[in-house]
Amino acid sequence: MPPAPHFQRLEHEGRRFTLELWANAGAGSVLFYPGTMLSPSQYRPLMRALHDAGLAVAGLHLEGHGVNPHKGGFTFASLLEDGLHAERWLHAAGAGPVAVCGHSQGGILATAHAGRSRTLTAAFAICTILPQMTEAITLTRFARFAGERDRIESGIARLGRVLPWLPVTVNCYLSVRRVLAGHGEISMARRGSRLSYPLGFLASLFTTRVSPLLHCPFRLYNAKDDALFTPELARAVFREIRAPEKSLVWLPSGGHMAPMAPRQAAFIARDAAAVCAGLGMPLRLDAAGA
Repeated sequence: MPPAPHFQRLEHEGRRFTLELWANAGAGSVLFYPGTMLSPSQYRPLMRALHDAGLAVAGLHLEGHGVNPHKGGFTFASLLEDGLHAERWLHAAGAGPVAVCGHSQGGILATAHAGRSRTLTAAFAICTILPQMTEAITLTRFARFAGERDRIESGIARLGRVLPWLPVTVNCYLSVRRVLAGHGEISMARRGSRLSYPLGFLASLFTTRVSPLLHCPFRLYNAKDDALFTPELARAVFREIRAPEKSLVWLPSGGHMAPMAPRQAAFIARDAAAVCAGLGMPLRLDAAGA
């Protein structure tokens, strides 16, 4: 069994967030961004699997998420800045080299991180998109208004400025049926997950622009039966990404929630660890107890 994780509080530009650290002395680290309204607590199978594969793991309990007070005031840009600060902290703490990984909304953050940082070994996204892509609206309940995207985007931005605190539940803008389709057997604790997002954050997410030019090797994982980030969407995103190396790996099943399922999590972790090792990142399998 891996040792219990410990928690490191960090502060950056007046914002407080937390790293959940699964230590593995001598190994490189994977910095993990969770998905919409979630925290590393909901990704225990993947966190354990990455550790068992020989990596140290640093899960982001982002500002307003997880073990932190569930307040508002954060934006996509501020969450990304905190992730970049966490990478710098890991390097300073001797926990490098560092790779970044994220799922869904966290995959978008991981992709944006790889476009900003020049010190990452690799970037792994389990589903991602560039929010400025025309296809991004197909993820939302507004898909049938794709021809009016600019008007919808500007309307959300205006509302976000007027009512930034207004709580918006996930089923107001995403189809929970599509999120959960094909998920198979997962055991996900709900403790620490958010129940809503402030409208100001959603406005920042819908209007952000993420560079397709990444500074490290990139690997995209996508389930063939993901009803939200469909295979067609994954291929479109993959075509847009420019990186020193890039690859697209298909998971045969698991739907959008694949990284929460032990079997799929183990595959992703072992594959990512092999990529990291090939890029010179040290692994410690004995310390991980594998």
